[in-house]
Amino acid sequence: MNSPTTDPARPDTMTALSRITAGTPAAPRNTLSRTDKLRLAADYEWHHLRGLRSTWIVLSVAAVLAIGNGLSLLLVADADTAPTPAAVADNLQWAPTATQLPLLALLLIAIGTGSVSTDLTRGTAPTTWLTAASRRTAFVAKICVASLLVTATAVATALIAGAAGALALVLGGMPQPAWGESLPALLRFVLVMACWPAVAASVAALVRNRTATVLVLVLWPLIIERAAGVLVGRLLGADSLPGVLPFAAARAAMSGAPDTGDGADATLERTLLGSGLDPWTGVVVHAVFAIAIGCAGAWAYSRRDAA
Repeated sequence: MNSPTTDPARPDTMTALSRITAGTPAAPRNTLSRTDKLRLAADYEWHHLRGLRSTWIVLSVAAVLAIGNGLSLLLVADADTAPTPAAVADNLQWAPTATQLPLLALLLIAIGTGSVSTDLTRGTAPTTWLTAASRRTAFVAKICVASLLVTATAVATALIAGAAGALALVLGGMPQPAWGESLPALLRFVLVMACWPAVAASVAALVRNRTATVLVLVLWPLIIERAAGVLVGRLLGADSLPGVLPFAAARAAMSGAPDTGDGADATLERTLLGSGLDPWTGVVVHAVFAIAIGCAGAWAYSRRDAA
């Protein structure tokens, strides 16, 4: 028999397992605890994810664009007036109010769906063999690793954008904003982004097609949810329904800077958000949605062979 070839960017299962468990005594699969199985699968997923060229391309693009986010604070400031906390939060959050979903989420679709999509492309589920044939554990590992990476990316891009914006305002001779007042909104942004890999990986497991997965993840929060929410809300006589849907809740979660009170600007922002939920309620609603679709994705990944 010919020995299997190994792609350095996507190592085969036995190569990855030998690297992860080097220097440790071998143990029968049936003696491993659930924690050990999850750790092995997570280790494999990390080696796999960081070995993909797309991961580093996406992270590099995000870092460069984060600098642009910071520099764009110059557009909402002048010599006498600092940017408002709401403007600062929106810039550092990748403008979720205007784009209906943080641009960072769209950039990180590749990371959120990468491991599941690779299984579909290769016709195998490599992490299954590292987790005693438990596809459910493999799926949880994929979500956990991607979520940690996406969370770290969200924090890093906010810091990069903040540093670039502060420096640009100093060089432009403009006053600094009240950075601390934007921190609660930024925390909620990070929490929403932490849910994104669960949503993306689950859609990939349910749809089982790379192109269709990307289309769903792009069109669902931007168009489909709003249109479906309005239609169903009118049919049921529930005008408030669109405001409690998952991505409307996510937009509400990322709002709530101190200056979003009454007035024309606040009314416009609420219209753009499409939700009147309290910001922290929005976090809870979106997190519950991510858990629910994550369960559906785990079921689909466990019941179907990758193809």
